[in-house]
Amino acid sequence: MSTPPPDPFGQDPQPGFGAYGAGSGHGYPAAPLDDPLVPADLRGWAERVVGVARRSLVPLLTIQVGVGVVGMAISLAVSPLLPAPGPVPGGAAQPGAQPGAQPDGAASLVAMLGLMAAVVIGILAQSGSTYVAIRDAAGRPTTASEGMRFAARLSPILIPWGIAAGALTMVGFILVIPGLYFAVVFGSTLIGVLTVERMPILRCFELVNRRLWPTVGRMMVAVVVAGIYSVVSAFVVNALSTPQSVAEAALQAAMAIPMGIGAVGVTTVTYAELRFFESPQVMTPQLAQQLELPGTG
Repeated sequence: MSTPPPDPFGQDPQPGFGAYGAGSGHGYPAAPLDDPLVPADLRGWAERVVGVARRSLVPLLTIQVGVGVVGMAISLAVSPLLPAPGPVPGGAAQPGAQPGAQPDGAASLVAMLGLMAAVVIGILAQSGSTYVAIRDAAGRPTTASEGMRFAARLSPILIPWGIAAGALTMVGFILVIPGLYFAVVFGSTLIGVLTVERMPILRCFELVNRRLWPTVGRMMVAVVVAGIYSVVSAFVVNALSTPQSVAEAALQAAMAIPMGIGAVGVTTVTYAELRFFESPQVMTPQLAQQLELPGTG
């Protein structure tokens, strides 16, 4: 009679909300306590999100600063093409402003191109940051430039699928519930699926639907934290700058940096958790191995 294989992790998962593993009563795989990206419960999820920022702070900060500089440049270039704000009730319009004026066709096209450029840069930055976060977690320190070069090689799939997911989410919000569902699905897995697996966005639904409500809960936590931070950052920007000024654009870019780093942690850890839930053999080392492309080293 053969003996059963030993527990590969040597211990049970932490108890608490969202815990899964031996003794959970759900038949879920036992999550390791020492994996840097795969959490055992909600608390472990939050700890690993913070861990991503701590472990990869320098390269992630470098990427986010680059995104901020480009975003600030796009904002300053596009803002003059947008309609000037009308007069405040009971007050006068700003000198030189044309209340209610609409941009002409060329200006609208330039503004749309600027927005598309910002979206593309954001997708590439998130992919490059995910590459850095996973490799750092696997003990393979990676620079920001390596991450962005990796993302650039994936641009033929990152850009069209990223735009498709965004368009699908926007259309879904017309009916509200589908939009919320798409936001959860793509917000939690899109960058991971495109960066690690290089698969179409249908793969996102396959991963999330296996563990929908816990994923919704994690995304709700992230949205609440992001909402609070957005309110605080908007107050700081309004208090320290004037509208449509260089100072306003610079402050907005600076205040967006922590949000961008936090988003990398949320998406990377949530994706890693869903991959482990689907297949307990897939943990941080396997994700790092799956990342590799010819020439990435």
